[in-house]
Amino acid sequence: MAAFVGIDLGTTNSVVARRNAYGRPEVVPNRDGANVTPSVIYFGSDPPAIGEEAKEWARLGDAEIASFFKPHMGSPLYQLEFRGKTYSAADLSALVLKRLKEDAEAAMREVVDRAVITVPAYFGDAQRKATIAAGEAAGLRVMRIINEPTAAALAYGLNRAADVEETVLVYDLGGGTFDVTVARITPGDVAVLATAGDHDLGGKNWDDRIATFLAEKFAEETGFDPLDDPVALNEVLVRSEQAKWTLSERTSARVTLQLGAERKTFEIGRDEFEAMTAPLMDRTRRLTEEALAEAGLDWRRLDGVLLVGGSTRMPMVRSYVAKMAGKPPRTGVNVDEVVALGAAIQAATEAGESIGDARPTFTLGSAPPPRKVVDVMSHSLGVVAVAADGRSYVNDVVIRRNVPIPADGVRTYMHATHGGANTRLEVYLTQGESASPLDCTVLGKYAFDGIAATDAEVAVDVGLSYDADGVVQVRATQRDSGHRLAMTVEPVPDDLSWLAGPPRAAEDSAPGRTRVMLLIDGSSSMMGEPMAEARDAAREFLGRCDFTRMEVGLISFATDVALQCGLTSNVRRLSAAIHRLEAEGSTNLADALEMARGSLVADDARRYVVLLTDGFPDAAEAAVEQAQAAQAQGIEVVAIGMGAADSEYLARLASGEAASIFVHGGELVRAFGHIARVISEGGRSMRILDR
Repeated sequence: MAAFVGIDLGTTNSVVARRNAYGRPEVVPNRDGANVTPSVIYFGSDPPAIGEEAKEWARLGDAEIASFFKPHMGSPLYQLEFRGKTYSAADLSALVLKRLKEDAEAAMREVVDRAVITVPAYFGDAQRKATIAAGEAAGLRVMRIINEPTAAALAYGLNRAADVEETVLVYDLGGGTFDVTVARITPGDVAVLATAGDHDLGGKNWDDRIATFLAEKFAEETGFDPLDDPVALNEVLVRSEQAKWTLSERTSARVTLQLGAERKTFEIGRDEFEAMTAPLMDRTRRLTEEALAEAGLDWRRLDGVLLVGGSTRMPMVRSYVAKMAGKPPRTGVNVDEVVALGAAIQAATEAGESIGDARPTFTLGSAPPPRKVVDVMSHSLGVVAVAADGRSYVNDVVIRRNVPIPADGVRTYMHATHGGANTRLEVYLTQGESASPLDCTVLGKYAFDGIAATDAEVAVDVGLSYDADGVVQVRATQRDSGHRLAMTVEPVPDDLSWLAGPPRAAEDSAPGRTRVMLLIDGSSSMMGEPMAEARDAAREFLGRCDFTRMEVGLISFATDVALQCGLTSNVRRLSAAIHRLEAEGSTNLADALEMARGSLVADDARRYVVLLTDGFPDAAEAAVEQAQAAQAQGIEVVAIGMGAADSEYLARLASGEAASIFVHGGELVRAFGHIARVISEGGRSMRILDR
């Protein structure tokens, strides 16, 4: 009979595990004898090289390299071309999975045809479906998708006494994603209580902070900016990753960069590294506290913290977690392998369920039998609906996040057929927590036909469900007749800007080019936490932008006004500019607006100024005049206030009431994300965030 395995398909590295002859999970080494296989592909050979060989080519700066594609699973915008063939993230993942399958078969001397594959807990429907598709393309029947922290908790629970009940927090910081999960481990099951995370936060972000530091130093001393040269940038990134791991072992790291004819050596201290990455650690803290709050717990009620993911080897992570928890994290777990081991346990359970009474048992030592996994989804599931007052579109949540899966929910909506003129119901499915649909992910468009015509409104029951893999199912039934409506899945329109306005027909025109100047207050009142939050908000803005048709620039205004970055689609350059933001001096908003107007003279694109301030500027009326002049040029001005900012004054700066937004502490990141999403979708008006 063919064999099954558990696979941790990672952003930077992947691991395969199996159940051995003693019923225990163990890692299966690859063809090189290593337990870990880099998730890197080199297309310069035939067939493509995968793993450590590919990573060596990546270190040399070869252009025919694919890596860090996992965060893009399910994204139609992510396409790479090698040797005349286009690859999606799922296609690339399938190549890695096929390699893992072949290596496992060679080591186990069996055909491997089934697998449980792990995903970040924060993966949504599209990413999970893409992971299943990748597994099938690699020749595997995917028995189940399981969240990475849940798999880690399952493996951890295997080594606990059979009668122990514990509540643990799994802090999973990998190469490209971060997840945090609160789980209850009992003799009978592993029940996830809550989860949160960010699939754009991982060890690579720490690498990028070092890379930005080195690139700026090199440019300052030589005049050559590595950010402008792909080959030079790759060298900086490779050296940055090496420096990060050196700083995990030592208190300082020396980095020598040979870029062209220039050679420079820089030293980075661990304290300096921890200071430049402190905002990243704070992002993990916020998500961790969010998960604890969702579980209805605090640190004192946890029995322990389990670290997972290679990036948790950084000393700053261990000390930060220990400080948050009030005690050191649990030890004795291999942070690189524990997720795959948990996947192997789940694979054994799934295989046992599929063959009746021959359930697997784990018999070595005092290990308990397998535990049932009760998982949750980290995203609420809903639909776009018209608000009760008929004045706006809202995200109507049907299944709340952090409820056990499988989960099912039904909501009834009224639909007017107008005597037969409109017997079709279009349902836009959403994943997210915000009341605003544009702040959520629109998963799909589902058209239901066959509604019985009537002059009155018809009640339609729309049913949504999460299966055990976290994959979404949709259905609709006409309530009065019980008739199940025929469903067609249609592409989600590129332009969803109509969701930001009052209910009306969607425009058919596709959005064009967009240019945005971010203006960030750098006055002394922004020192400390306000500036840290402003940097995070600006990064969130970039993360929500579609840079295939957008350019963004950054201006800081204090006593002096500085163009930190001109209009560009280069995200790294913008990120480096955000990192440079500091607070000192007064508030010269008028000159900043004038500079922004000069950068947005060309009228061949939609143009926006998005400004953030925490008080009155030096020349308040002059700033209003500049804002009005910008609007006269056709530039929409969005004014965001925090701290001591005045709402009435913001309204005078903004293009309209809906473009004037005041936020309280902790709301700024969400506000910037909302604005970026609306602008990126081509929206022409802004909505005030729900409070």
